[in-house]
Amino acid sequence: MTAVKNNKKPKQKNLENLFKGYFWYYSNLYKNIQTVTDTFFEKDFSLRLISITKEDNIFFYGDEYFVNKIPVNKMSDIKIRISSKAISSILDNALGVSQTPFALKNLTDIEAMLIKSFTVSVYKSFEDLLDKTEVNKKVIDSAQEYDITFYLRINGEHAGKIILSIPDYMLPDIELKENKEVFDISDFEDIKVKLNICAGISRITLNDIKNIDIGDVILLEHSNINEMSVLWQGRRISFRINPNPSLIISVNSNGGNNMEDETSSKSQNMWDSILVDIVAEFDNVKLTLGELKQISEGLVIDVGSVYDNKIRLRVENQVVATGELVILNDRYGVRVENVLKTKDKKAAVNTPEGEKQAQKNDAPQKGKQKKPQAPQGAKAGDENFDYSDFEIEDESI
Repeated sequence: MTAVKNNKKPKQKNLENLFKGYFWYYSNLYKNIQTVTDTFFEKDFSLRLISITKEDNIFFYGDEYFVNKIPVNKMSDIKIRISSKAISSILDNALGVSQTPFALKNLTDIEAMLIKSFTVSVYKSFEDLLDKTEVNKKVIDSAQEYDITFYLRINGEHAGKIILSIPDYMLPDIELKENKEVFDISDFEDIKVKLNICAGISRITLNDIKNIDIGDVILLEHSNINEMSVLWQGRRISFRINPNPSLIISVNSNGGNNMEDETSSKSQNMWDSILVDIVAEFDNVKLTLGELKQISEGLVIDVGSVYDNKIRLRVENQVVATGELVILNDRYGVRVENVLKTKDKKAAVNTPEGEKQAQKNDAPQKGKQKKPQAPQGAKAGDENFDYSDFEIEDESI
């Protein structure tokens, strides 16, 4: 009398666990079946493990299959499917290339015996890995099949599919061992990557931007000498730094004109008074992966090499000026060294869209053009500032 387990629960119900055990299937099923393929055929037949799925297997679609249903015990069996394209490739190798197009429905008895012999050999290559214990009908009815799909290749060219369908209760419990790390993070710490570093942001009027001049110092109201932020792959991450004492300047020193005092006496219209964010950032600074690791861990890092880079002042996608970083009390500022003209600003936009727009604006236009009128209060003939450079969205306007 054969002992039957009455309440055996299906194994590997969670597909995520199955994918975690992918390496086990690769090391066992794949290598065993590849050995059979190497023995069975003379040509360079190779297999590639493509997927491990349950229920709806998309790899079934688009082909016909030869199916061999192989009994494992009295109650259970597995299915091995071979696509018509794979069969055609196998028969061409074993019997010679046929002069007529292959059709699965025209398979001869000898050809069917050859394919069946191959599927039995495939099964025998991994049968010892299966749990062959008999189960009751309740377990069988509630079981799910896992489809393990291989691509068959001849000399690197796709030659069809082989699909194993195995009930979940036959699959062994896979003990997942943590693999030792092949590489240590320290092996890559010296690799450098390009990114942007933001020193701070300030909110100033369009009139202030229009009157930026060489030697001016722009105080970054939203900044902290002990902190910056890195812009990398669409993410902004703040990190702590040790400030560079050599950047400290006296507020009363000759650090440029006081823009507020210079412009406050002039009459300003509503347009001039619009507030916009001006961002101070280093462009394409190189940091090592070791420094990025320190940033992610929240450590104070030394970015002394960053201070040697020029910093740019940007409003939206327009770079309006460049300069050097300075420290005023507990905040950063930028001493302006170069004010970009309208054409320079458009050329400085680091996006493909900006470059296309710059080319479009610089291209000669047919017909007579009407010169745009600057808003009241703008300087006539001012080449360093063009209101059309900025598209501003502000709910307060």
